Amino acid sequence: MHGYAESPSRLSVFLAPLMEKQRLIDEIAEPVGVSAPIAFETAQRLCDDGQGGDCRAYHSVWQYLRHSGAWQSIRNDGALFVAAAEQLAREGRLNRGLISGAADYSMLAHVAHGAGRGESRLVIDVVDQCETALRMNEWYAAERGLIVGTFKSTALSFAPEHQYDLVCTHSFLTWQPFADRPLLFRKWADWLRPGGRLCFSDRVSSIDTPYDPAARKERLERLIADALGRLAEQGTRLPCSEAEFADLIRKFGLRFHQDQPAMPKEMVEAWAAEAGLETDLALPIAEVLPGASTPSFLSQARSDRVRMWFEFSRP
Repeated sequence: MHGYAESPSRLSVFLAPLMEKQRLIDEIAEPVGVSAPIAFETAQRLCDDGQGGDCRAYHSVWQYLRHSGAWQSIRNDGALFVAAAEQLAREGRLNRGLISGAADYSMLAHVAHGAGRGESRLVIDVVDQCETALRMNEWYAAERGLIVGTFKSTALSFAPEHQYDLVCTHSFLTWQPFADRPLLFRKWADWLRPGGRLCFSDRVSSIDTPYDPAARKERLERLIADALGRLAEQGTRLPCSEAEFADLIRKFGLRFHQDQPAMPKEMVEAWAAEAGLETDLALPIAEVLPGASTPSFLSQARSDRVRMWFEFSRP
């Protein structure tokens, strides 16, 4: 997207060199095949969004979708999170980090990997409103020998005892009620130490995105066919019948059914500025990681909807 690009010298100030996607996936080696059935079982017992809702379908299938390759999630732009953590670590400014919202442990895996590359023994807190996500982060931390604290809370009600050098999240902002988004930035800013950074990836758009149930269902059926085909090809055993699994994917895909008001890049930067944060980087993922911004089957592929990498700092 013309006009968003950052110069290589500006990027290098805030980010370590970016790693090639497949090399990074191989280095981190997330045990998704092992953890997918654990997440499924945990979701059956514990899923609750913290407000009386049910995210069971979401957490039941999420890691299977990632394991199949039908859903990339943070693997598309994970190199940016790794580079941000590595840069802070190499500067000696990364001791405590926070993950604000987590579908599973993938964000933890990427941030911890970046900290390790920068030779920092990072303490990482994870806040989420669902017990399943927290238990999966604890599981991964135990597997990899990481120091992790978990907190069941919504982002707006979270009150940490510490300030953080790094706060990260992924595709989180657009899930929050529009009226709450400026307050969320004020919360994030309060949680940062002076000199700390807020880093996240999310989609921006200059126009409203109305919810289209028919188009959503059509894309969802393509996702189901693709995921089931990939899992069968891999020889991955499903945790339930194929029909039940397909129905869980449908419930997962239809859990978000509302219009999305326009949220251009400039609006996000304005919310950050009002919270006292400075914009360090705001650029399209595709300009930094070519091919990384391929949308999932559920995303509407439109030229005005751009996945952006944002990096803000607290003076």
